[in-house]
Amino acid sequence: MEVAIIVPLIVFASIVLIIATPFYFRHRNRRVIYEAIKTSVEKTGEADPKLIAAITHDAIGPNADLRRGVLLLCLAVALGLAEYFGAGDMMGFPYWAAALFPGLIGAAYIVFHFFAPREPTV
Repeated sequence: MEVAIIVPLIVFASIVLIIATPFYFRHRNRRVIYEAIKTSVEKTGEADPKLIAAITHDAIGPNADLRRGVLLLCLAVALGLAEYFGAGDMMGFPYWAAALFPGLIGAAYIVFHFFAPREPTV
């Protein structure tokens, strides 16, 4: 194979690998917890409350929207500062225009944090 074909294959395969890996490990963790509950029910006839709490526990937390929003706004500010300090543009696209995407999504997360009703965590 030529190098011109191998390099894009490696780049796209690494992107798929980076995206798919967290999904796989989350699935594997859930499967282990479900198997533990299944064996607990088979042996004792009832499920262990700690195992049930491990599944129903909300790992996100009440301030996740605020954290995501602040991080995305910081990314937008960083892109804006890169434009201001003379980095120019990336592939013919100005940094301030690219900064609008994470900035507006971050602002929406912050709005969701303050105005969307939150259910109590278990």
